[in-house]
Amino acid sequence: MSACIWVVVPAAGVGKRMQSNTPKQYLPLGANTVLDCTLGQLLSHNKIAGVLLGLGSEDSYWPDSIWFGHEKIKTFVGGVERADTVRLGLDYLSNQLGLKNDFVLVHDAARPLIAHQSIDDLLANTNPCGGILAIPAKDTIKQSLETSKPSCVEKTIDRNLIWQAQTPQKFMIKTLIDAIDYAKSQGVEVTDESSAMELSGYQPALIEGDTRNFKITLPIDLVIANALLMHEPLQ
Repeated sequence: MSACIWVVVPAAGVGKRMQSNTPKQYLPLGANTVLDCTLGQLLSHNKIAGVLLGLGSEDSYWPDSIWFGHEKIKTFVGGVERADTVRLGLDYLSNQLGLKNDFVLVHDAARPLIAHQSIDDLLANTNPCGGILAIPAKDTIKQSLETSKPSCVEKTIDRNLIWQAQTPQKFMIKTLIDAIDYAKSQGVEVTDESSAMELSGYQPALIEGDTRNFKITLPIDLVIANALLMHEPLQ
């Protein structure tokens, strides 16, 4: 793997569950925004070569970012779905920078509390299939009888086998391109890069992450993130 690595950050979504007119990545967090905090953590890591930031076609917030115009950030217009945006970022790395057999990280714009140690642990893993940060399940896990609500418990699942996926996720650029293309050809909607890799038969490594690296999805998540930033500054 190269000494330095690029990160694709899909940030074209609107975050409907945040109950806000402002896309969640631009909501205030500490003295900045969620996205600014995320980019700050990535860009301050000594192994990050640069960030490819996928933005919405009508994004009017990015010019106000503290990172707007930064030399290590390249922006592009994202696609309809997350996988489309990631795929476009991979195209840039492959076609513009000539990177194909190098690894790439993909990180959620709304995970601003990613610690440098977690990135170090992910980069240190040598599984050729790549790897993801994840958290082992701690609670008792129930499987529902049906998907409609209200539902009932069908059975209890062995929590020792359950991990909650996080990002960054690390994969070889060309392999991830092929995996995303294959998932699309099969009509399968993948919610993270690992899902696409798994569909193509790969078994990415699970690297235990940090519980602070949660995805800001609901309004309460922003409250928790602000509290953590106030009392536990990131490194």
